[in-house]
Amino acid sequence: METERATEANGVVRKASWLRTVVRGLLICAGSVAILLPAWLPNRPSAPLERGTVEFLQAGLLAAGCAVFFGATAHAGRNRPVCRILGLGMAAAVVGELEDFVSVIMGSPFPENWVVGAILFVALVTALRHRKVVVEFVGMLGRHAGAGLVAAALLIIYVFDRVIGGKAFWQAALGPDFDLRIPLICKSYLELLACYLIFIGSIGLALTIARREEDA
Repeated sequence: METERATEANGVVRKASWLRTVVRGLLICAGSVAILLPAWLPNRPSAPLERGTVEFLQAGLLAAGCAVFFGATAHAGRNRPVCRILGLGMAAAVVGELEDFVSVIMGSPFPENWVVGAILFVALVTALRHRKVVVEFVGMLGRHAGAGLVAAALLIIYVFDRVIGGKAFWQAALGPDFDLRIPLICKSYLELLACYLIFIGSIGLALTIARREEDA
């Protein structure tokens, strides 16, 4: 209903399709299962993917989301600052994921905090310069499924990951059978699932921003 009202307000009427909604939901669920498939393949003594490989997949999904937002700026019109801000936020997340890898290449600790801080500072300055557009965008977030996917990803990272990825949880659950690799594996794959949800949510948000500008 809210989607129909929004399109009618812009002079364009799009009939809601329950079948399209169900198919999209099934595809997202299928992607969630596929992204975690290597973690529960049978006849494996341990996780088939090393933690570094999983981190590369996480960074790849975040980088793809970053590219989606920056690519959407060409069609976003007055909402271009919003796309730039979201793209910069994703870029900061990519830097955070690749910090260990870059440190190995450099042979010295990578100044992750400084780089991430600089990127976020640019995003903050952009947001302050375009306050009106940013506030309008924040106002529409609650009406879009993409925002729900991103919120679910943040919930996984900052809530479930802290519990399921913690040693205390698995020590209490497994007792003498506890293995130090278990929390590490769970934490890695939970973060991978979160990155997948962020990627899907980014596509949805970017398309919404571009379509609203076109309808206007």
